[in-house]
Amino acid sequence: MRPVPVGLVSRRVFDAQPEDTAAAKGNKGVDVVSTVSLILMIEETCGGLLQPYYETDDATVGARVAVDHVGPAHIGRPIDVTARLDAVEGRRHRFAVTIEQDGRPVMTGEHARVAVSLARFLGRAAPTPAAGPEVEFWFDVHSPWCYLASHRIGGIVRDHGGRVRWRPVHLANLIEAIKGRQPLTENAAFVRWYRQDILDQAELLGLPYREHPAYPLRPSRALRAALWAADQGAAEPFVQALMRAYWAEARDIADVAVLAHLAEAVGLLGGRVATVVEDPAIKAAIEANGREAIERGLFGVPTALFGGKIFFGNDHLDLLDRHLGRWRVDHGQG
Repeated sequence: MRPVPVGLVSRRVFDAQPEDTAAAKGNKGVDVVSTVSLILMIEETCGGLLQPYYETDDATVGARVAVDHVGPAHIGRPIDVTARLDAVEGRRHRFAVTIEQDGRPVMTGEHARVAVSLARFLGRAAPTPAAGPEVEFWFDVHSPWCYLASHRIGGIVRDHGGRVRWRPVHLANLIEAIKGRQPLTENAAFVRWYRQDILDQAELLGLPYREHPAYPLRPSRALRAALWAADQGAAEPFVQALMRAYWAEARDIADVAVLAHLAEAVGLLGGRVATVVEDPAIKAAIEANGREAIERGLFGVPTALFGGKIFFGNDHLDLLDRHLGRWRVDHGQG
């Protein structure tokens, strides 16, 4: 498992079901979300934060839960779970966790997870890995939909034993070259809907969202840094941090110092960023990505390419998930 930087935060929103209540677990009449169901939400949030750092055969398992259940959580209303990685001690990862509903505290405490080899943990020989699917993910930091999709694509593809190839592309240049659609220049009613929809979709995923007060920022340096991070095997955590900086934290992603800090936070050598963003080879690679995107029929981002199909938009990643499942069955991996 690759090193995970201390201080990373994950926020998830859950919708509890009737089967998650204490009454459904045997505590008759107590129709609020059970302690065990809340703990499972904590485990899912913490485990999900670590997943981008897994390598082949990696997993994490819960090792300790120490929580105070301080208030009820009701079904039918969102449950907000926040996990912050506070310490890494060898294979052990320790989180501070909180759960709230409607702004009220529900649970607070700590959770620890330990990195394991699945083969050793389950007492079996390590399997010879089958060639899993490779999905290309084309993105630009300029798109808020890429912010949302960047937090989904890795988990979807990993669920099918695959990997993501992260492909940064300059969206404005692509749109100009193909005379593509520019949503914010549409009629006023559409723009109002568009701005509300991104807020609703971000809330659904449990991601903070705030349009940058200086939007749009120039994305070129950020794209070059993302390409470099991909070459270092750290595309997913870096791009997610980059997207959060732009779309939730109002940071200047054109500032080399900001990019260097984000790189350091995910375990990269931030001191290299100033050179990376001016590297002629990296600039040329981004331009080449743009030409390739046009040749392959891309018309916007986020776009996932797999099996000869284009899956455009955050709202079509569910179709990608389904297609990957069919691919696994067809290739004897289902």
